[in-house]
Amino acid sequence: MRKRVHIVADDLTGALDSAATFAARGARVRVACRPADLPEALASGAEVIAVATGTRDGSEARAIDVLRQVAHDLAGHDGILFKKIDSRLKGHIGAELAQLAPPDTPLVANPAIPKLGRFCLDGAVTGAGVPDPIPVAPHIGRAISVSDARTQEDLAAQLPAELGRTVLVGAAGLAETLALRLWPHPAPCAPTRLELPALLAIGSRDPVTVAQIDALQAVPVLEAPNGELDPLPLPTEAPLALVRMTAGPVPVSGAEAGAAFAKTVAKMQARMQPATLFACGGESAAALLERLGIGQLDVLGELLPGVPVSRSANGQRLTLVTKSGGFGAADTLVKLVKMLTND
Repeated sequence: MRKRVHIVADDLTGALDSAATFAARGARVRVACRPADLPEALASGAEVIAVATGTRDGSEARAIDVLRQVAHDLAGHDGILFKKIDSRLKGHIGAELAQLAPPDTPLVANPAIPKLGRFCLDGAVTGAGVPDPIPVAPHIGRAISVSDARTQEDLAAQLPAELGRTVLVGAAGLAETLALRLWPHPAPCAPTRLELPALLAIGSRDPVTVAQIDALQAVPVLEAPNGELDPLPLPTEAPLALVRMTAGPVPVSGAEAGAAFAKTVAKMQARMQPATLFACGGESAAALLERLGIGQLDVLGELLPGVPVSRSANGQRLTLVTKSGGFGAADTLVKLVKMLTND
């Protein structure tokens, strides 16, 4: 009997990234957008359950409190535990892992994502978007050997023969390897079609995403300094709109800007009633879904590498496309717009 998979991620786009590879192979996948949504997700009957803890930013003390509750909710639910971490090792990885896995728990840790050009060599993350190698072990918080990984085959060789006793710690690359192991024969599924109207909301200011926006030619871009767009543009018949968060005249915290941006995008969503919502940046995506009252997502798969697609599990007619700020080729948004417009 196939074991259930429990994925614990510190942001929403990470939860969706790691879960999407299972959905693409035919697994039923449910994502809890917040820790409070986890019990409902666990009761859904899905084969893969992911939860976004929202703890990458903020204090370590808060991360510990949140992960302690997540560990409590997972207690008694048998399965494979996958701690999804940022492939550039951001966040409170060691502190969170300590709440999920006792010190003597066997671990396999590797944050490489070979298909996105991000590797592990000599115990450090290197490759696309990584100017200098980042040692992995210090972020894990315990002594661990990190094997080299240039390919998916390298990652596959690192999985233990018996799953369930070892906690897996990694990013979308290791998640894909686990999905291939558990679902070796993917069920055929129809490709997801994106529909207009569409709202593209970009809260990330990562240079990778900035380059993707710059590559767009025919899509007007609305700028929201510190997340605010006041006044909102008048409703139009345009089927596609893009709003991006930019730096404002007075610096504010990321949490304040994210909350303001979520409010702005929620107002635009209410005006446009889009069929497709693209959200870039984990914190912004989580805040926006909370404002929209969406706590559960059914993951359908990936549109592009690192670009998951989901639907609201509460019956709303909304397709959600997400992307982490630091992922994707320069033409990622160009390809997404072409999917929307059928060009």
